[in-house]
Amino acid sequence: MKIAVFYRKHSENDREFVVGALQYLKEKGVQLVVHEKLTKKTYLKKIIESCPIFSTHEELKTFSDIDFLFSFGGDGSFIAAIKLVGNLNIPMVGINTGRIGFLTTITKKNFERQFQMLCENQFTIEKRKLLHLNTDITLPLENYFALNDITVKAKDEDSMCAIEIWVNESPVNTYWADGLIVATPTGSTAYSLSCGGSIIHPTSDVNIITPIAPHSLNIRPIIVNVNDEIKIKVHSRRTDKFSLALDNERVIAPTSATLIIKKADFEISMVRFHNTDFFSVLREKLLWGIDLRNTIIQQTIQ
Repeated sequence: MKIAVFYRKHSENDREFVVGALQYLKEKGVQLVVHEKLTKKTYLKKIIESCPIFSTHEELKTFSDIDFLFSFGGDGSFIAAIKLVGNLNIPMVGINTGRIGFLTTITKKNFERQFQMLCENQFTIEKRKLLHLNTDITLPLENYFALNDITVKAKDEDSMCAIEIWVNESPVNTYWADGLIVATPTGSTAYSLSCGGSIIHPTSDVNIITPIAPHSLNIRPIIVNVNDEIKIKVHSRRTDKFSLALDNERVIAPTSATLIIKKADFEISMVRFHNTDFFSVLREKLLWGIDLRNTIIQQTIQ
């Protein structure tokens, strides 16, 4: 088995676990291909000194026989790893050393058990859809796709903007708000959720348009078909610029730009182990069921 490894975070709390995990993989006969960020961590030097190194999507592409990519960290690290994988169709596994970690499927406690399940093919490859951004001007973006969301916001934090939206060339609304999120089902549990958007099953064929602090009480998130084309124009009374983010990549764009958001022409492959599903992840990450009333019910049943 050959596994690419991505780890960008540096935390004293993670050091012992990451060292132990990589050593465990090598003892199991796994061939490691490591991102160049790992070479900057002196405590990993002995473990990875003979491992091939990659730093870009193009370099990762040269390793045509990689079985999985392991991303150590939280959701931010996982999304950064996705930018490296792109359209290579390498199944991705997130190992959570962060906090909530909706996109990560392995924890520090169950790492060895889940890896054994991987070896025994006790998993399913789950396809996740992405958004692709087209613009009528050139922007300093490294990637034009997003797994979670594409967000527009006012450039100045103390101001709002007017955001015109069309779906399939049909005008929807002009949102007076702090900003607007276009999220995938995967991204429905990220920024969109904190702004009042619905939780959507990650395999659903929809996207969600969620306003950020709209200045009208009758404005609500809208769910649209995954194949719909969403056009956005941003206006501001204070400045001729606005903030644009594709997942964790942010740039400042001119208000003269027209944004067109569509479904990307490729998907990300994520490993889902047979002992987990989307609802078990929700119960764990959102602490559903951690309620005294539920405990009383269970005690009554027993």
